[in-house]
Amino acid sequence: MGDSMKPHVLVVDDSLTVRMDLRGALAAAGFAVTACESKREAEKALRERAFSLVVLDVILPDGSGIELLGAIRASAELARLPVLLLSTEAEVRDRVKGLTTGADEYVGKPYDITYLVRRARSLCERTSGEETGPVAGARRILAVDDSPTFLTQLACKLREDGHDVVLARSGVEALELLAVQSVDCVVLDLVMPDVDGIETLRRLRRLPGRESTPTVMLTASEDPAVARRATDAGASEFVHKSVDLDAVRAKIRSLLRNRRAAQTTTPPARASSVERSPPSRPNGPVSESPLLLRVVAAMGLAPMLARSVLTKACARAGVDAGVLGVEGLKRALPALRDALQMFYPAEEAQRRAQMIAVLITPADHPEA
Repeated sequence: MGDSMKPHVLVVDDSLTVRMDLRGALAAAGFAVTACESKREAEKALRERAFSLVVLDVILPDGSGIELLGAIRASAELARLPVLLLSTEAEVRDRVKGLTTGADEYVGKPYDITYLVRRARSLCERTSGEETGPVAGARRILAVDDSPTFLTQLACKLREDGHDVVLARSGVEALELLAVQSVDCVVLDLVMPDVDGIETLRRLRRLPGRESTPTVMLTASEDPAVARRATDAGASEFVHKSVDLDAVRAKIRSLLRNRRAAQTTTPPARASSVERSPPSRPNGPVSESPLLLRVVAAMGLAPMLARSVLTKACARAGVDAGVLGVEGLKRALPALRDALQMFYPAEEAQRRAQMIAVLITPADHPEA
């Protein structure tokens, strides 16, 4: 097959090692590849030819990869071009920001090259209309622990099986990420500051589409009552933290194997995750109603995360968040109240919901 017939991937990364690694692996998998090291070079390449996919590092020597992503999504010609963001797994906020800006996928460094190539092929096939099902063996695991040392050791062990491992240092970080990206399994420490593992798991189970995500709870406690609490909250497995990490890996293998077996015997539901069912993209910047901006401020979350959570709550209520008005907010408020409970204790979530409810009153909106 000549290069003109191959899907063409633009790789943007300032590391020569990464560019060479991706060029070699993608070329061997049947892609044509253009590689560049800066935002400026990437912008020039995008003006000069069409691409099937962009693999984009978040940190570039002359700007931000997320800024380039935003420009791609704002362009009438490029708005539907798939973008796979690539950066260190530690930067959870970058990952959330990238996904809410419009990335189709986000893979952390160090990456598993086989996994990355599979995701690249899936994104290109989806664009061409040839995708027939989920990518075989594509697995993303979210590991949550407040110990950087333990997280690093666990990630290294899980990557031996070819997983893309995402790291979060708290329950709040984990919930922020799960609001915008699906995972195949969650490994969750029981004892963490602010929001502990059991409360994080309860909130996780209330997120749309996360009701049955396999979850392994880790603890140093020997108390059987703790294991019962974790199971009642929805843990799939309960593992003592002192065991060898190979035992954790074995548990995850078993959970993923069982989940795949269940999926092969059950007709797949249409996915709502970022990578399987992307929202339609506008051909230019989206204007936001004044009411939407006030709701985002009242939610108290990071602005991009708040917009993402609000948009999903509105969608569940059949409301277009882009033209949010008083009547639409009334309909979406129950779903939005539920969503806020993913990020706040019950009392604070209720307080935030009341702040939003005030925005519905006629005094604030004479035109209503």
